[in-house]
Amino acid sequence: MPYDDPILKELGGYFKAEEPGRRERAEAWATAIGLQKVDGLTPSQFLFDTARDHIEGRITQNQARRRIRDYYAQERRVEDAAPYQDVKKEITRLDRGKEEADKVSERIVAVLNDGGFAFTPEYFISIHAKLFKGVLPTAGKIRSVNIRKREWVLKDESVTYGDATTIKQSLVRDFIDEREFDYGGKTPRKIIPHFARFIAQIWQLHPFGEGNTRTTAVFTIKYLRSLGFAVDNEAFRDNAWYFRNALVRANYADYAHDVKREWGYLEAFFRNLLLGEKNEMKSRYLLIGLSEEDKQKIRELTEGGQNKAVRKRLPEKGCQKKVVKKGCQKTAVRIVELLRDNPRLTQNGLALAIGISRQAIQKHLGNLKAAGRLRRVGPDKGGHWEVIS
Repeated sequence: MPYDDPILKELGGYFKAEEPGRRERAEAWATAIGLQKVDGLTPSQFLFDTARDHIEGRITQNQARRRIRDYYAQERRVEDAAPYQDVKKEITRLDRGKEEADKVSERIVAVLNDGGFAFTPEYFISIHAKLFKGVLPTAGKIRSVNIRKREWVLKDESVTYGDATTIKQSLVRDFIDEREFDYGGKTPRKIIPHFARFIAQIWQLHPFGEGNTRTTAVFTIKYLRSLGFAVDNEAFRDNAWYFRNALVRANYADYAHDVKREWGYLEAFFRNLLLGEKNEMKSRYLLIGLSEEDKQKIRELTEGGQNKAVRKRLPEKGCQKKVVKKGCQKTAVRIVELLRDNPRLTQNGLALAIGISRQAIQKHLGNLKAAGRLRRVGPDKGGHWEVIS
């Protein structure tokens, strides 16, 4: 219908932002799921099935959200209906971690694809609210207490996070300073050091008690797009754990022990993201206290996926008789490699990554601990694995 009315003609240049195409949907889902690794979470198979239906265009984003919401409402009803406490725990126990991973993954997809952006502290805070509403009681709220977090990459030391009483003021100042930076006429290579420092600063403030890294990652992608960069989300999809550890290293110093802030790791991540470089994203290289010689030894050990000396020390005991020993060895080596890269991986996460059952993972972990190859640090929930050389 022609726009004969002058007002309609004037408005005719605007249109509703429609849902993105299949490729964009797939990339957003892959990024959203990958970002759950920063908190050691693994989405459920139900989430993967829902994502597939959305990517293929069989359901809309809103339908995907309703499907996930209804699924967990049903799970809770079944859980409440279980007649005995042990039955609730063994048969109908709801995995709260999977619920968070599923719901937040879908919301990340929605935010990445909604087309809107505002370079303000309020928008940054609103992302946290959108991702965690109904999942965390503090969704969209600035934390009111000071915190510390033990970091594997810092050998259980903590970054010094922003003071709770000045977070909002500090966030506003960082945004004002960033707005004054002129990106015009600069190549991406020259922009990256500045951009990495801005992102590291707002992350170090740690405005939110939980969900800080996922919120920062989503904001980073949206901000880069607003600057005109065609962001390939592969870096976040495959290296979310490295991204978080690079932020940690950029914000930690212990000069008494000759440990300084290291910006190079975060800059390497952004060079992969924006320049298509192939810098190796291995979190174990970021562990404090490693000499260059140590780092080289690690690279040699992991060259080509596995090392003969490592394989000889890995246990045969406990593998199922029907499985050839070589297959068991390969699984054990794979577990060690995965835990080197992400010491906070759960048993469910390992099972999904390798493609075997959780019970099989438990057996392998037991064998590796007995052989002195692995050590559990901290509690079952919230702790991490340490690979022993």
